[in-house]
Amino acid sequence: MLVVESLVTRYGAVEALHGVSLTVGTGEAVAIVGPNGAGKTTLLRTISGLVRPAAGTVEIDGRVMGRTAAHRIARLGVSHVPEGRAILSTLTVRDNLLMGGYRLPGGGVEERMAEMIDLFPVLGRKLDDLGGVLSGGEQQMLAIARGLMAKPRLLMIDEPSMGLAPRIVGDVLEALKRVVATGTAVLVAEQNAGLALEVADRAYVMVVGDVVTSGNSADLDENRLLETYLA
Repeated sequence: MLVVESLVTRYGAVEALHGVSLTVGTGEAVAIVGPNGAGKTTLLRTISGLVRPAAGTVEIDGRVMGRTAAHRIARLGVSHVPEGRAILSTLTVRDNLLMGGYRLPGGGVEERMAEMIDLFPVLGRKLDDLGGVLSGGEQQMLAIARGLMAKPRLLMIDEPSMGLAPRIVGDVLEALKRVVATGTAVLVAEQNAGLALEVADRAYVMVVGDVVTSGNSADLDENRLLETYLA
């Protein structure tokens, strides 16, 4: 589904990614874990076309993206749930969801919205509430649901547990497991290694713009990750 090869991304003179490579198979869940400043957000933004790479390639379904615009990458079946959620605070929950599914055929929008409410029942009780009045956990659920409205083949999520209470993190974790079970490929970037490894089949560990290790989630226990972070 996704092949990233030797990706270099710069912000002016500062190089944020130093030749990162990774793959995500069709229907596979993959985690990118690492401390704050590791380059996880930059990597996701480069894949989705929001940031242009200085070198390397991003390949989706065998097509090299090059300088493909972000909206065209989205149309290829890639949804990006950004860090901080980016909820449209002055629109209702319903309208936030409709924004995510704007390309679906008429009858398909309501059907997909019903599926999102089944995934996150709390949203069904708040469809007419403004996005800005939701709790942090509810906003994260809305952001994920909005990303899923378009029926993506690859869902990328940046720091889904950020700022959430442990109980809410558990709810988000269970929802992500259900998403993976439907066959949607998921690429999740997380500082919370425990959550990321519980969702993903494989993981890449990033530190300061480099992938320093990777492997099956079962082989990357938290003690090993802690040693990598501290090193």
